[in-house]
Amino acid sequence: MFLSNYHSHCNFCDGRSSMEEFVHFAIAKGLKRYGFSSHAPLPFDTFWNMRADDLPEYKAEFRRLKEKYAGQIELCLGLEMDYIHGVFEVQDVFYPVDDLDYLIGSVHYLDRLPDGSFMSIDGSFDKFNHGLQTGYDGEVWALVDRFFEASRAMVEKGGFQIVGHMDKIALNASRCPEFSIRDSRYLNLVGDLLTLIKEKEMIVEINTKSLVVKGFAYPDVQFFLLLNELGIPVTVNSDCHYPTNLLDGFAPAYHALKAAGITTVHQLIDGSWQPVEWERKRQFAFV
Repeated sequence: MFLSNYHSHCNFCDGRSSMEEFVHFAIAKGLKRYGFSSHAPLPFDTFWNMRADDLPEYKAEFRRLKEKYAGQIELCLGLEMDYIHGVFEVQDVFYPVDDLDYLIGSVHYLDRLPDGSFMSIDGSFDKFNHGLQTGYDGEVWALVDRFFEASRAMVEKGGFQIVGHMDKIALNASRCPEFSIRDSRYLNLVGDLLTLIKEKEMIVEINTKSLVVKGFAYPDVQFFLLLNELGIPVTVNSDCHYPTNLLDGFAPAYHALKAAGITTVHQLIDGSWQPVEWERKRQFAFV
């Protein structure tokens, strides 16, 4: 099986290295398929999103690298699109995306807080907790419910192929004593979202970014059995911001997928997403 990674961030957004340096590492690590997915431009500035003015250069640099490294690695180009309920969605794009290979749909922001900023489910717990206290009266379950409401709306509206880190809110929410990732309320919220994803025929990424260091995969490992039961296609991505993190969490993620009975991952081959099976009887070289 050829390894792949379709969720990565270079220095066109909040990544820490050039596109070419990521390609060098990907080839050195034995990846055969690799995709760039910088944070897409928004109608307002953030420290992590690409500027719309930089999009032509992003595409031009990708084309240069695709030609230069043809025969060594299959490169493709995408964007990670923010869904902000009632504010911005894929259908609101003010720049061309038809020439991209794929899009990832993700929820990072929720409602506006009293200070005018958006509630961010990502980032530090201090910032998360400030938003929780000022915007949701400290009710973590109200915030979690809101996150999944926005996630369901994003999937309903569509316009992308991959659902990114679908329950990432669990990372910060788990530091609140009232919340548990094992709570039946949470299990139901994730189950409802997965059922909708299945209905819309989307791919779920197994996001391994936090798996080794923080013990969290997105979706959580406990949901891998449900992914298999529902027959939802998956792709394994590290959401890397540094080239050295290209394969972070891949080994335990693949082991957990195999334990859940999932024997294929989806990869972008000749312009279409196709299932690729691995041999369950032997370990990967990177394990």
